[in-house]
Amino acid sequence: MNLRKEIDRTIREANEDGVNAALAVCVLLESTLGLSVEGWFANDPVMQEALKTMDAPEPIKAAS
Repeated sequence: MNLRKEIDRTIREANEDGVNAALAVCVLLESTLGLSVEGWFANDPVMQEALKTMDAPEPIKAAS
C-alpha cells in the first residue's frame, strides 16, 4: 500500500467536504498505523464514535 496515494484517494472521495475528508484520513491512519493506541484520538468524540464502527461495511460519514 502507498499511504500517500491512499490519503489522496480518500480526500478526493470526500468531494470537497473537509469534515468528512479529515475524518476519512483519520480512519485510514488508524487502520494503517493504529494511532488510537497512543491516544491520538482520545479527545475527539467524532473519531471515538468512528473507532467503534470501523468494521462497518459502508464509509463512515461525519454528522452534519
